Amino acid sequence: MKRNGLNLLLSPWAILTGMIAGVLIGVRYKAIAFNLAPLGEVYLALLQMCIIPIMITAVLSSLGRILMFGEATSYLKRLVAVFIIGLVIASAVGLSMGIITKPGTELNKNAQVVLGKKISEIEGASEEQPESKRNSLIEFIKEIVTTNVIGAISMGKNLPVLFFFILLGIAIGLAHSKAGENLLEMINVFYDAILRIISWIMYGLPFGLCFLLAAQVAQVGPDIMFALLKLIITCYIAALTMIVFYGIAISLKIGGSFFHSFSALKETFVVALGTSSSFATIPAALHELQNKLHLDKHSTNLVIPLGINLNPHGSAMHFAISAVFISQLYGVSLNVSSLVIILIGSILAGLAATGAPGIGALSMIALVLEPLGLPVATAVILLAAIDPIIDPIITLTTVHANCAAATLVAKKSETNP
Repeated sequence: MKRNGLNLLLSPWAILTGMIAGVLIGVRYKAIAFNLAPLGEVYLALLQMCIIPIMITAVLSSLGRILMFGEATSYLKRLVAVFIIGLVIASAVGLSMGIITKPGTELNKNAQVVLGKKISEIEGASEEQPESKRNSLIEFIKEIVTTNVIGAISMGKNLPVLFFFILLGIAIGLAHSKAGENLLEMINVFYDAILRIISWIMYGLPFGLCFLLAAQVAQVGPDIMFALLKLIITCYIAALTMIVFYGIAISLKIGGSFFHSFSALKETFVVALGTSSSFATIPAALHELQNKLHLDKHSTNLVIPLGINLNPHGSAMHFAISAVFISQLYGVSLNVSSLVIILIGSILAGLAATGAPGIGALSMIALVLEPLGLPVATAVILLAAIDPIIDPIITLTTVHANCAAATLVAKKSETNP
């Protein structure tokens, strides 16, 4: 009875109730929402506590096995092709949607006044403008390599940790020894144990989502939100277009219905929307891909952690739309070379933004705007103002993209139908 009672907390209705309660508290009771924010942060921290352990064990066991049993070459070729093609498509959809919907033009009088005032404040406070680094991409590459992997783990730096354990997984996989196989079995036991811990944490999901959403809704200013409404709507239309595309790709690959592909990943979607953290969705995504879509465990264990770090469809799409928005806002026409800069720059900016905290991730739009001669500080401040509204759907886009990538690359599990 106790077990069944707890399982009610995992039902879609309990989770939906928590999300609705969070939105209502954020709209009606802002003071309470801000008081609840620390509890939401604690819940998110519990999920994030398991991210690096599950990423390490998943990458080591899956990459080690793929190399040990000779599946590496064809598998990795498919993986790289899916990642590159997917990022180009995501950036192209964002660019096209920005050009079609024109979020930075034909703004109503109210929006023009609000944005004009905001831009004047930004341009008048140059000393407070966030610094953009021209060498952001070089800095990003430097961040991948760490002199102290233990320090990187303790600081929660996912990219250098991932890089080190990819190398270690390759080394173990190339050992081709009985000891190597035993080590991989032991790592797999740790992986299963971490999944069990995460299953306990998931019982608090309705409450965690309530606290997180209440704080996110409460901190959005209504004036700037309505002024940037066209940009918000454009981002959501582009994201939903991509999400439908991923759903079709998954359903065609697994042979099920379109709606089954969404239903099977519903917990992953809820965590993505509620936490706005793609890393926090890794456990749920792995569980649902392996147990509901019946994909090979070792393939998905490699694709999802790699993809969350190196395949940011949502960010690439978001940066492309935002670059078009800023160019329209300043009346800058885009020629063919400008469009190519946005297409490629948005992908690089998305990669550079992976794992960067808060406004640091948004500042990577400098990689797109600086070559176009557009103001970076204005873009960062405006995007930061609506980030709590846009971030959930951007996160969901990235997560769903990588679930689709895993489906396209991975084999069906031999132990499941």
